[in-house]
Parts: sequence; structure tokens; C-alpha cells
Amino acid sequence: MAQAKKAAARKKTATRKKAATASKAPAVPKSVSNAEAKAKLQEKAVGQAEKKVAQAQAKLDRQKKKVDTENGKLAKLRTDLAAKRDKAKGKATAAAKRAVETARGKLNTQRLKLQDLRGEAKLIRAEIQAAKKVVTRENKKLRTAQRNLTSKLREYQRKLAKKEKAEQKKAEQKAKRAARKSTAKKTTARKKTTTRAKTKKAATRKSATRKTPARKKAARRTPARKKAATGSAS
Repeated sequence: MAQAKKAAARKKTATRKKAATASKAPAVPKSVSNAEAKAKLQEKAVGQAEKKVAQAQAKLDRQKKKVDTENGKLAKLRTDLAAKRDKAKGKATAAAKRAVETARGKLNTQRLKLQDLRGEAKLIRAEIQAAKKVVTRENKKLRTAQRNLTSKLREYQRKLAKKEKAEQKKAEQKAKRAARKSTAKKTTARKKTTTRAKTKKAATRKSATRKTPARKKAARRTPARKKAATGSAS
């Protein structure tokens, strides 16, 4: 149970440290985030422009199919008109003439319809060209936005590197100062020890010096006492 509590406490500490490290990470400057946002918006604009080109192209493909279908109908009407003319030449009746006129009317209507469809196709082609120009313009803007983002990122990275270098230099100077301080403390302690030893040695010598004259004096007194003792005996 105690081990589990300790493990949980260690895990909590590690999590706090990680959170602290994450919070210390420098925030991305507003200029970089703005440039990134502009680049993303421009990418969307390019995507939308390309989508319009694709849509217009699909529209043109549908229009081409319609033109082909109506062309087929026109060819049939021409064949029908030619057959009715041949019939009218053989039998120049009023009914045959009316049939020719009706066929000619249908053919003219079909021609007009086909003309309209071709006109629409022409407009769609123009729309495609305009959409492609928009894509080119938006791509140019995107390249500019990307260059701007790259420039801002490089500038930001350069500043970060400069800051890291300055912090590293500061840390190195701090370490050097601490090392000098430690060396100075050791030197001071050594000097103090040496001074104490010298003082102690000097004190010992002084004590020895004081004792020596006293002994000499005592030595001087001894012969005098001896002489005095000899005189009294005679």
C-alpha cells in the first residue's frame, strides 16, 4: 500500500514537471500565427477556385453531350427533308409540299436549338478560362503567403536560437562565478588553517622562549648558593 502511494506521488511529481516544462515553452508570436492563418485561408481560396474550374469543366462536358445529341437529331431531320423533297418531286401534290415545308421548319428549329447550345458551350469555355485565371491569381497569392510564413518562421527561429544562446551563456557565466566563489572559499579556508597553524606554532615558540631564560636564571643562582654554602662551612 505504501509503495503504491509512493509510486502515485512520483507520478504526480513527474506530471507537474512536464506541465511546468510545457508552460515554459515560448508562445508563437502573433505575426507567425497571423501568417499561418493567412496561408491556410489562401489554400482554401485556391481549393475553391479549382473546384469552380472542375465544375465548369463538368458543365462543358454535359453541354458537349447535348450538342452531340442535337447534332444527331439534325442529321436525321436533314435526311427526312431530303426524302420528302424527293417524294414531292415525284408526286407534286399539296400534301407532299406541306410535308416538305413541315420538315424544313423542323430542321430550322433544330438548327436554332443547336446554335443556342453551341453558344452556351462557348460561354462555358469562357467561364472555364476565367476560373483558370482566378486559380492562377489565387496560387500566386498562396505562394506569397507561404513565402511570408516561411520568412516569419525563420525570423522567429532565429530569435529563439539567439535567446537560447544568451541563456546558455548566462548559465555558463553563472557556473563560472559559482566555481570562482567555491575556489575562493576553499582558498580562504586554506589560508585560515595555515594562519591558525602558524599562530599556534608561534605561540609554542614564544612559550619555549619564555621558559629558557627562567631556567638560565635558576642555573645562575645554583652556583651562588653552592658558594654560600661552602663559605659557611669553613
